[in-house]
Amino acid sequence: MKMLRGGVCGSLFMACIAMAANPASAADLGGGPRPYAEPLPEMPFTSVWQGLYGGVHLGYGDAWNGDGIIGGGQIGYNWQADRLVIGAEADISLSDIDGHGTSVDWLGSARGRIGFLLDPRLLAYATAGVGFADIDDFGGSDTETDFVYGLGLEGKLNERMTARLEYLAYDDLDIDVVRAGLNFKLGY
Repeated sequence: MKMLRGGVCGSLFMACIAMAANPASAADLGGGPRPYAEPLPEMPFTSVWQGLYGGVHLGYGDAWNGDGIIGGGQIGYNWQADRLVIGAEADISLSDIDGHGTSVDWLGSARGRIGFLLDPRLLAYATAGVGFADIDDFGGSDTETDFVYGLGLEGKLNERMTARLEYLAYDDLDIDVVRAGLNFKLGY
C-alpha cells in the first residue's frame, strides 16, 4: 500500500507539473524575442469553481491484504479567489473491499480542500479531514474514525460540470482509495 500511495501521489504531482508547464512552452514557440514582457492574462471568474456542487464517484480501494470496488456520492461547496479555490466536501461510498476475513462495507469522509487553478479549466488540490469506515472483522461490525488525506485533479467539462481523479488515504486504517468522479453545479 505504501507503493500505491507513493505511485499515485507521484503521478498526480507529475501530471500537475506537466499541465502547468505546457501553456508556458506553447507561448515560447514561434515568434522570436519579444521587446517587452507580456502581462499575464487576468483570470475571469469561472462559475463552475464557486458554489454548491454534488456528484458521483467510482473507484478502487485497497486495504490490508484485499481490494475491491467502491462507489458513491459527494456534496461540497467551494469559494474562489483568483486562482485559489477553497472548499469543504462530504462523501459516502459503498465498498466490496475484502481482505481475508476483514471487509469494508462503506467509507465516508468530511474534508477541507485547497486548490490552485493551473489554468481556468484545471484545478489541482489537496484535501484532508476526518474519515469513517464500517469494518466487518470476523463477524463483528464496527465503525472506525480516522484521519484521511489526499490529492486530486479536477477539470472543467462545461459551465456546470467537472470531472476528477482523486487519491485518498485513511491513515491508521491503512485504506487507500483511487476514484474518478463527476460533479454537477447545484443552484445558480
